[in-house]
Amino acid sequence: MTRAPVSNLSWSTINVNIRLGAFAALLIAAAVTVVATAGVAAMTIADEPLRLGRVIDGWSARAEAGTLHIPNPERGAVLGGIPTSTPEPAPAEPTMAPEPPATTVTGIGSNYPGTAGWMGQPTVALPGDLGGRYDGTVSGYVTVCADRCARLPVVDWCQCYWGTADQRIVDLSHAAWPLVSDAPLAEGLIDVRVILER
Repeated sequence: MTRAPVSNLSWSTINVNIRLGAFAALLIAAAVTVVATAGVAAMTIADEPLRLGRVIDGWSARAEAGTLHIPNPERGAVLGGIPTSTPEPAPAEPTMAPEPPATTVTGIGSNYPGTAGWMGQPTVALPGDLGGRYDGTVSGYVTVCADRCARLPVVDWCQCYWGTADQRIVDLSHAAWPLVSDAPLAEGLIDVRVILER
């Protein structure tokens, strides 16, 4: 059985078809990426509960909307399972040494998308000299104050132009930025006060 030659196709037609197919695939991939990114961002903003940030000075993003409810259980109910009717007397002397005072640092704060394993969560990176490090876990907590304060976990370190005139004292994840500032994320830099826990 012999095949009849195809005389209608030329190499230039085949090259054009391949290029059009590749261009169409590229457009589809770009559209899927944009839709997926928008969906993740919308879920992060709309449905993600504030798991790592603590309410400080009576403020949080959910508190303004009236959706935050923090129960205030009795101490006996939490520790013993049964509410007590009379409080236990306080000891005459403290049984533990008082905590050392916290160190406060003021300066410039910047933002970054986040740290692998912590994307979409309110976290910070600190310069190494202030206690920042990356080992995949929470290495401590700091309270960051700008327009308001939030207690945030330290999960990474940053070079942050440390030791230069442009140094930053904290790098806020995109999710942490609105917890402490009313400035738009595009602002990039804000004046902050960081309270380092010891």
